Amino acid sequence: MSLSQSDMPVYLSEVLDAAPRLLSMLDRERHSPTAGCFDRDHWGWKFRDFPITMLQIAHYPLALLWAQRAPGNPYYRNSRLLEWILGSVRWTLKRQHRNGAFESVAPFARDHGVTLAMVYGLTETAGTLGPALPPELRDTIADAVHRACGFALRSDEDYAFITNHQALFALAYWNAAEFTGEARYRHQAARVVDRILERQSADGWYQEYGGPDPGYESLAISYLAHYYLKRGGSDQLAESLRRSIRFFAYCVHCDGSVGGHYGSRHSCLYYPDGFERLAGRIPEAASIARFLRRRLHAGNVLTPRACDPENLPSLCYSYLQAWKAAAPESIEAPPMPCESLQGVRAFPEAGITVFGAPRYYALVNASKGGVCRIFDRASKKIAYEDCGWRIRAGKKTYTSQAVGAGHQVPDTAGNEVVSGATFSEALATSLTPARFLVLRLLNLTLFRSMRAANAIRRLVIGRLITARRPGPFRLVRRIRFLPDEVRLSDRIERTGPATAEEVDLPRSWTAIHMGSAKYFLASELETTPEPAVAELRETLNREGSAQHEFAVRFGERGARLAAGAAVMEVTAS
Repeated sequence: MSLSQSDMPVYLSEVLDAAPRLLSMLDRERHSPTAGCFDRDHWGWKFRDFPITMLQIAHYPLALLWAQRAPGNPYYRNSRLLEWILGSVRWTLKRQHRNGAFESVAPFARDHGVTLAMVYGLTETAGTLGPALPPELRDTIADAVHRACGFALRSDEDYAFITNHQALFALAYWNAAEFTGEARYRHQAARVVDRILERQSADGWYQEYGGPDPGYESLAISYLAHYYLKRGGSDQLAESLRRSIRFFAYCVHCDGSVGGHYGSRHSCLYYPDGFERLAGRIPEAASIARFLRRRLHAGNVLTPRACDPENLPSLCYSYLQAWKAAAPESIEAPPMPCESLQGVRAFPEAGITVFGAPRYYALVNASKGGVCRIFDRASKKIAYEDCGWRIRAGKKTYTSQAVGAGHQVPDTAGNEVVSGATFSEALATSLTPARFLVLRLLNLTLFRSMRAANAIRRLVIGRLITARRPGPFRLVRRIRFLPDEVRLSDRIERTGPATAEEVDLPRSWTAIHMGSAKYFLASELETTPEPAVAELRETLNREGSAQHEFAVRFGERGARLAAGAAVMEVTAS
């Protein structure tokens, strides 16, 4: 290993702590009818009628633990663990349909993405186990990979362009080509990567549901870096990764957090292996890897210890790959923007503006109505954040944070962001017994047709994530960056018939369906004020518009919120 002794255990120790959770997800009894299944809610608690196939990728991080000699690793070459891994591989293979697709989350839910994810997991596990994989099982995997790729070549993920998915698909095709010797899979991998590069923003970020999401950007970088190194390098992909990593660097914050509500998917994920792999080639990758590696203990990005089963396997294999590839401390790396930026850095296509001053580091996304995060550089803590305005009118709730609902007004002063945003209706949808019954009936009938299933999936994804339903309110937010303070001025206008019953400016609120949002972060325990805005409701209803102004001020005692004559303490340095 190339890490210093003090840093060396960080990735490995996280996974060793999480390994019992991975194994508890797994039905390890060989005579059980669900032996090898990683969905404990299905096989153990019996809460779920159908197992989630994506959880099966957990056999890959367990294979990495089995294969890697390391201090304190009790799983190395353990025969019992190998038996369980092989059992989980066999269970995974049972989830494949005759047409090559793998089951997803319900009967006849034959999913393009899950199918290629299983190709990736099976091929990586097989490669990691090497000669320990029985020859007949290797042949069965090869046949399954052929059939899965055949299905994937006939299908597509057409409900949105999600770069981290596409990057995984490219890696799966490349692995399939290496595992089976089929050159056409290698050509398809290259075509998928070409699509990713064509859609990359001029700012450098990769698309995630129509905008940038720093958390998922790190996962896209993880898969693309792995692909880049497997195929022996590509100047075009190397430049693409360099641009993405430079954008990502600005989305790493003083407290060791990443992204948040200003991203398209609200995530605070961090997958480290891509940055560790590329640290020797891209200086900013080395900076990011070192900065966040030293701050993982703070718990301000999602780590395996705080993760649920859905993201735990991918985090674990990313951490183990990062541990194996970790860059030496001797690599020269520039300071992070959150440490060094003085002035403005704009990313026009994203609508994101980053401002660094001696006392603070701030990020604003004008395309999401000016949602912002502001950090105190002295205390290295969050000083203020909000996720846009929320208005409830009758039975509907509206938000100013929808991706693309806002736009940035050109700045002539050089230190100001002005965002105009139309409120969009927010749907708080949950699964009820009646909806579940309808869904299962569709699974067993209409969803047998791939065309019908894909059409309904597009409708559901549109309703829960990507659709824009303009509401009867509009926001103009003006944010001005000064040496020792950030001034925010908001004007809400009613543009149609509606009576506001609640007006709120919450610190945290996710107005779309996003399973990978809202994980607990340690910074949530930090006290930051939510401005008193309840009185705006009456003004908005009476006059048709309402104005609210406040400032986040930084002084010797830290940061404080000022609204008129009232001042509230935020943090103490």
